[in-house]
Amino acid sequence: MYAADYSNPWVQDVLDVRRRWRASACALVAVCFSMAVLFGFRTWGDGLVAAMAAVFGRLPGSWPDTLTFGALQCLIFGLFLIFAVAATRVERRRLWRRQAGAPTALAAGLAIGAGGFCAAVALAALAGAVTAGPPPAAPAAFVPMLFGLAVVALPSVAEETFFRGWLQPLLCADWGVRLGLPITSALFGGLHVIAGAHGPLAVMNLFLGGLLFGLLALRSGGLWAPAAAHFAWNWAEAGGLGLAENPSGSLVNLKLVGDPLWNGGADTMNGSLATTVVLLVMVAAAMLWKSKATPA
Repeated sequence: MYAADYSNPWVQDVLDVRRRWRASACALVAVCFSMAVLFGFRTWGDGLVAAMAAVFGRLPGSWPDTLTFGALQCLIFGLFLIFAVAATRVERRRLWRRQAGAPTALAAGLAIGAGGFCAAVALAALAGAVTAGPPPAAPAAFVPMLFGLAVVALPSVAEETFFRGWLQPLLCADWGVRLGLPITSALFGGLHVIAGAHGPLAVMNLFLGGLLFGLLALRSGGLWAPAAAHFAWNWAEAGGLGLAENPSGSLVNLKLVGDPLWNGGADTMNGSLATTVVLLVMVAAAMLWKSKATPA
């Protein structure tokens, strides 16, 4: 694992480029771009949904909802992905770094994301906030479920590419990891607040999630681990346990009940104290991870 300091290969990539952007300008651009995309979607989103529903409406089963949801995800998060690719092209900097041990990082990220979310659900269940929901009307079909995997993967990969691949290294190179990492995490959380997060615990959890993914990127030296962890967390919530919107269906169907402190209220598990506890433990573990003596 790599050290979270100026010797980190992510930071070195920025220090070595010829066209280097100022951190303050990049942070401002990231905020303005995120707000433009999300407020634009809020303005024209209903029209887009209606247009897509008209296109896909004659398809059988759950496909109209599934394809409409997927198309909207592609549109919104595709813009973040395109922006990050274009920005790093201008800088002539690697976005997805070549990473030794990428399969190991991918497997570790999947285990961290899925295991972390399941641990939070288990803790909430101990507090009486999770119970079995009604069984699905029909078993989830294989092809829609496979499509649902791709729909969940795109936002995860796009957000990690934008925040941890493009923005975080720039801020860490100018301001140091101790400042660049939390500021990137705060901007990541702010994006989700604009998108609809409500309570203070949800805001805290989104910030902690940003810290976890940022540390995974720095420690592993690439985006495989954070992107996989982000995807696994989101898919375990929606496609695995049925605790978030997923038109493609889920493997099981759990239901949040009881105290909003533990079930998250309107924010579901994003606003749960159980998620806070699990993320704090995982962030601490990532910070205490032993690092290599020298960067690659």
